Amino acid sequence: MKRPLKLLFVLLLSTISYAQNMGLYKELDSQILKEKHYDQLKEFRLDSLKFTLLDLRTKGKEWDRYLLYEEIANEYSTYVFDSAMHYYRKAIDLAYRMNHPRAIAQCQSRFGHLLVSVGYYKEAIDTLNKVNILKLQKEDLQDHFSYKVRAYYDLADYVNDGYYSPVYRVQAEAYVDSVLKHQVPNTVQPLITKGLRFLARWQPDSAAHYYAKAGKMPITLHEQAVIHSCLGYIDITENKIISGKEHLIRSAIVDIKTSTKEAMSLMVLARFLFEQGEVDRAYKYILKAKDDAAFFGSMQRKLQVAEIFPAIEGAKLLLEERKKEKAVRYIWVVSALVLVVFVFLLLVYRQLFNLRKIWMIIKQNNHELKLLNNQLNEANKIKERYIGHFFNTGSLFIHKLHDISVALNKVLVANNPQKLKTVLRNINPKKERDQLFHDFDEVFLKLFPTFINEVDNLVEPDRKYVLKPGQLLNTELRILALIRLGVEDNETMSQALGVSINTIYTYKTKAKNKSALSTDEFFKRLKGVKSV
Repeated sequence: MKRPLKLLFVLLLSTISYAQNMGLYKELDSQILKEKHYDQLKEFRLDSLKFTLLDLRTKGKEWDRYLLYEEIANEYSTYVFDSAMHYYRKAIDLAYRMNHPRAIAQCQSRFGHLLVSVGYYKEAIDTLNKVNILKLQKEDLQDHFSYKVRAYYDLADYVNDGYYSPVYRVQAEAYVDSVLKHQVPNTVQPLITKGLRFLARWQPDSAAHYYAKAGKMPITLHEQAVIHSCLGYIDITENKIISGKEHLIRSAIVDIKTSTKEAMSLMVLARFLFEQGEVDRAYKYILKAKDDAAFFGSMQRKLQVAEIFPAIEGAKLLLEERKKEKAVRYIWVVSALVLVVFVFLLLVYRQLFNLRKIWMIIKQNNHELKLLNNQLNEANKIKERYIGHFFNTGSLFIHKLHDISVALNKVLVANNPQKLKTVLRNINPKKERDQLFHDFDEVFLKLFPTFINEVDNLVEPDRKYVLKPGQLLNTELRILALIRLGVEDNETMSQALGVSINTIYTYKTKAKNKSALSTDEFFKRLKGVKSV
């Protein structure tokens, strides 16, 4: 009885873990879609720091400028390699100009760490060896030795031979002791370093113990990603598939949230999924890892991705080919069925042909109806805007007439000719017409905000419309606006705009002559300008 219960318990745990992984996949895919948002936040932080840097060019601000250089370099260190190197070099140069030994040592140490992360092992070790460790503070000293640990372990893995690699591992072990000797209490780096030592020795249980312990401390998001990545690698190598995937996914999610482009988690996850036969998901993630490597600009990352990418891409192509072959088999089966059915289709061909003709007519009518619908909607929108606006304008005009009428009555009653002249001077038809045109222009441009740009796109580049200060539209553009609204009669336009029919004709011809398009094509495109 105990054995079936135990088996049921194991199956239940597996089901729960699988469901958790699927949930994490969804979260990872969701975060990938938000990648641009996180990158924009990163760019905003960097732009803010660079903007602050511009204010610190005056003499006496060197130390503040140095700190900003280093902060910008740190931001770029997992984002864009070239930019990180550029700002680290600026920080180091400034530290030398200030003759500040601690700043020189600190910045060279962190620059060495950057070089390690991109696989410039010789340059990294040379840079780290130049650091005057006597000038480093305790926490910087701990981090400095941890950079050397990683440099020699990574170099050993890179060389991967029986002669040099053991020597590099011995050197790395010695620097592990240095990290522990100079460790700062309540910091996570000593635990991560111990985990790395046991990982290099391939003592996975001990390594996992220290990484898990580090994960329970107050740590940064980037440190979370590193710990999850290492635990994922250990679990997958130890054939703990579900937990390994979970750690790698969590690491990749954190990398996306922090805009970390030099990360390995997504690439390792893609490789593992490929080995597990999840080709579609592996292909999606390796493409993302490939884009990240190209964005970061590290040749090492590009080579690491290039090592696995062709295999995954080949498997993806093979999978697609098999899908095509399967589809072809289905097509043959369906074709055979079609041939059988074809005999019956001949009997009803005439009816179907007639139905098809009717269907085509209905489809055409539906298409025309849809176009008419769109035009009606646009016309309704235009009518609503203009009727509402000009109803309001008419009301104001009636109020003005009423005021003038009252004023004239008062003048007549008072028999005051001088007052009559004053009233008549206040009546300004030109001003009223200009206001009418301005109101028309304002409402039209709210309906068609891109109208002027669209018209400029129809004319020659050197003949674009230039408006005077305060103008929304000029007479020529107003005529084109009326044409867009469906008013094409010259007489109607002349009455609306208060100009002669010949003037309307002249302006239309002038507008058309500015364009290289034919007359029909010009006015067709003009009428196609979209409203909001």
